[in-house]
Amino acid sequence: MRELAGLLRAATGEDEGWAAAITAASRLEDDLGLESGELAAWGEAVRARYGVDVVGHVAGLDLDQIITLTVGDVAALVSR
Repeated sequence: MRELAGLLRAATGEDEGWAAAITAASRLEDDLGLESGELAAWGEAVRARYGVDVVGHVAGLDLDQIITLTVGDVAALVSR
């Protein structure tokens, strides 16, 4: 989880305090305020690190699923 938060921090340019507040329940859009470019950058970092295509996964979701997508959801995807 901390590693995903670190990748998020790198993708967004946010500070350590922001990253420290990330939990599994943090929603990418509502709680973290990720913009599409930041999500794409994070997705690329996750793909490079874990070989998981987060951006492709998100592309297959409907709007409600995208809005409620959490860091924990991505962690579960990575751990598969």
